Amino acid sequence: MELTTEVSTAGEAAKLVLVPDRKIIQADGTDLSFVTVKVVDKNGVVVPRADNLVNFTLSGPGFVAGVDNGNEISHESFKASHRKAFHGLAMAIIQSKGSAGAITLKATADGLAPASVTIAAR
Repeated sequence: MELTTEVSTAGEAAKLVLVPDRKIIQADGTDLSFVTVKVVDKNGVVVPRADNLVNFTLSGPGFVAGVDNGNEISHESFKASHRKAFHGLAMAIIQSKGSAGAITLKATADGLAPASVTIAAR
């Protein structure tokens, strides 16, 4: 059996991609969805040098409970509507407000195509 591994070098940052760990959360005011933010090139490869400032807006019965990027020496607030990417990644933690409905998270960054994802609170 032969095993092959392919490594792709990232190009210039082109767009944001949002990947929630769950697309359905309980509408109980405590359940969370952890949304990974990726800064990728035109081919979808994460750009490891990307440190773009990502801004978050939310609509629906939820709110941004916290943000992070994995950088242990960052002094940015965990309670904000923005976060700089670290090695091309960031995170937004979405929480329901206690009522059912569609929660839509939109992420934007200067010079990059935006992304959005909808999480259902039930």
